[in-house]
Amino acid sequence: MVWGLIPWFCLMVAGLAASVALLFWGYRSGQFADQDRARYLPLRGEEALPEEGGRGAFAREVYALAGLMAALGVALAIALGIAVLR
Repeated sequence: MVWGLIPWFCLMVAGLAASVALLFWGYRSGQFADQDRARYLPLRGEEALPEEGGRGAFAREVYALAGLMAALGVALAIALGIAVLR
């Protein structure tokens, strides 16, 4: 009985680890740096400032996040497959 729950525990641990990793990434990259300006952007209709450095829209972080989402999607599919087949 307990062995059937292991994929779900692995999925929860992976989700928690991904959430913490993304939180630290956002903090390190300055996503939360200017909260006073960010809080009024929806009210003013002002566009967010473009990134400095001239990087394209698909930076390596986007590819890393897409890979992480794909890996977690596969883990979810495996966990659901195990649950359905048992």
